Amino acid sequence: MQNIFQSPNRIFIAGLAAATFAVAAPAQAHDNGHSISFNGLDFDDDADLLQQLIDLDADDIDEIREEFAEAQEEIAEAIEEVEDARAELQSKPGGGMIVRIAFSAASAVVSEVSDEIFQEVITRLDDAESELAANADEVGPEEVAETGEAINVIRTGLDDVANALEDLTAALKA
Repeated sequence: MQNIFQSPNRIFIAGLAAATFAVAAPAQAHDNGHSISFNGLDFDDDADLLQQLIDLDADDIDEIREEFAEAQEEIAEAIEEVEDARAELQSKPGGGMIVRIAFSAASAVVSEVSDEIFQEVITRLDDAESELAANADEVGPEEVAETGEAINVIRTGLDDVANALEDLTAALKA
């Protein structure tokens, strides 16, 4: 009989635990009042998100698209790793139970963190979009169009990443 806590499995289990806590850490930081930011954009309540969006140029917007695409690729790789780990651990005595417990906990953390953070970012984007519309005359039509594109790129990217994370949580629960 092979012990699942032997060397390679122990390393994997430790890595799984570390990954779970790595996902939980941003949630804890967010709950303690730390900011949400990515690609140089700060989604804090006291940050001037609209001005940050106005300051983006076409290259910055393309960079945001690329970062969202990379995030989706990383999530797809994580799904493959989850499936591989599940298959490996379930072949070990007691491994199925550990997989269910660890992956269930990780799934709950991923869902909670992503839902909360994404909702806050979407709310801030909605506010910035309303503010942009209210100040359209001052900002100018070209900048309104480019800023609107940036907002749409971020929304679309968030939707795509949210869908990928749903696939990840489904893989964790399987």
